[in-house]
Amino acid sequence: MARTLIIISILFSFLCSNAQAVKDSTIQVGYTGSEPFSIAGETPKGIAIDLWREIAFKTDLEYNLVPYKTVDLGLAAIQDKKIDVLIGPITINSDRALRASFSQPYFDTEMAILAPILDLTIWDRIQPFFSSTFLYAVLGLLLVLTFVGFLFWLAEGKYMSEEYGNSAIKGIGNGIWLAIVTMTTVGYGDYAPKTILGRFIIGSWMIISLIMATSFVAGIATTLSITSKEGKTITSLSHLDNKMVAIPANQRLINNVNLVGGKPVIVSNAKEGYSKLLNGEVDALVYDVIPLEYVFENSKKSDFVISKKNIFPQHYGFAFQEANTLKKKIDLELLKLKEDDAVTRIINTWINNNE
Repeated sequence: MARTLIIISILFSFLCSNAQAVKDSTIQVGYTGSEPFSIAGETPKGIAIDLWREIAFKTDLEYNLVPYKTVDLGLAAIQDKKIDVLIGPITINSDRALRASFSQPYFDTEMAILAPILDLTIWDRIQPFFSSTFLYAVLGLLLVLTFVGFLFWLAEGKYMSEEYGNSAIKGIGNGIWLAIVTMTTVGYGDYAPKTILGRFIIGSWMIISLIMATSFVAGIATTLSITSKEGKTITSLSHLDNKMVAIPANQRLINNVNLVGGKPVIVSNAKEGYSKLLNGEVDALVYDVIPLEYVFENSKKSDFVISKKNIFPQHYGFAFQEANTLKKKIDLELLKLKEDDAVTRIINTWINNNE
């Protein structure tokens, strides 16, 4: 009887130790972020989760998925050793690297701008001609013409009253006319320099006016070209002056929007920002490009435009408790998946299916 009890006790201990070993070998995987990288539910799904399942299948890992509402909560769980790895659209930066060890980046992303397409009105097209810069340029040109006309009158007008008139006003006016005719190369021939000093002044003016006229015309053409090309549609951060802009709670982005004169409106995810944009509550939405493309409706593509201008490039990775054998194993599989374009295929599947 005693021998039987001993055998039963040994068997029970063995089964318990095996159960504990199985439990310990099961990886606790936290997931966080928003669509399409992480979508909570009875069966979690998303880009990051599909990627993890691919890795787990190739490495024969047993795991449990644990949801976390924010990246910060997930990183706190990493620090408290409640989970072994945290997956999702987790941006790798120096602050987070103090709290966790990161895998190889599995995706390189950037911010993009979504804004309605706005056509130029007639006033928008001619408005550059009424800008202070243009008006100052015209005023400067008139002053130069007046100065040249005055010099020419001093050189010739005072000695040729029959041609240039007896009064200074009329003489300077005719000098200005000659300066304009010379600058535009019209050459009516009604006035022409006859003295050596007069010819020197007009000859010098020919060279100077050629440079001035070329620069002036080029400036006008460039202004009109840029205005027509860019229009009123917001396509870069420099266009956000005095605009309401939906953005994530990214302090670096908030600072830059404030710097260009924009008015940040913080949103928790791309879907919330897109809703505000459609309702006219904001003028533009700046968000990570993949979530932005995911929520952007295909039917709206003729009315809106997504502009990718290499705004704040970022890298997504998985977070671990520390650099260990698990991290090394995941790093290796991530590199293989990137080399095989498997990550790109998974992302494209989600984006294309949503459209």
